[in-house]
Amino acid sequence: MKVILTKDIESLGNEGDVISVKPGFARNFLLPKGLAINFSSNQLTKIENQLKQQEHKIEREKESLSDILNQISGLEVSIKAKSEDNERLFGSVTKADIEQLLLEHNIQIDKKYIDLKSPLKTLGLHEVGVKFNSELSGSFKVNIEKEED
Repeated sequence: MKVILTKDIESLGNEGDVISVKPGFARNFLLPKGLAINFSSNQLTKIENQLKQQEHKIEREKESLSDILNQISGLEVSIKAKSEDNERLFGSVTKADIEQLLLEHNIQIDKKYIDLKSPLKTLGLHEVGVKFNSELSGSFKVNIEKEED
């Protein structure tokens, strides 16, 4: 079954790619989660136009995005969180928490550009990536400290 990916999926391809997958995988996983849409020439044209618009937007903003990447390179921010004695957090630090933390340092990055595989659940220093596109990416450090009662 042919589908068009609507998001980057590490093992399958990038947004806008036309791929062939088994029908069950498409119907039960990709389509319900909004990761892909059924293939048709109209849909392909629509997705290609959206990708071109995103590229143009990023090209226009390239200078400001590179300034943001320069600001975050070498940046180390701290956040306090409640945790157990063995360093596991009671909750987790998510993309939204990191976005808010960066706003406190006058750096505005949309959480969709924060490259975090899963929420942070342990104390200590964590490397967090920021990826605007394949050319513009960087990282910074988040130090999660134990909140004293």
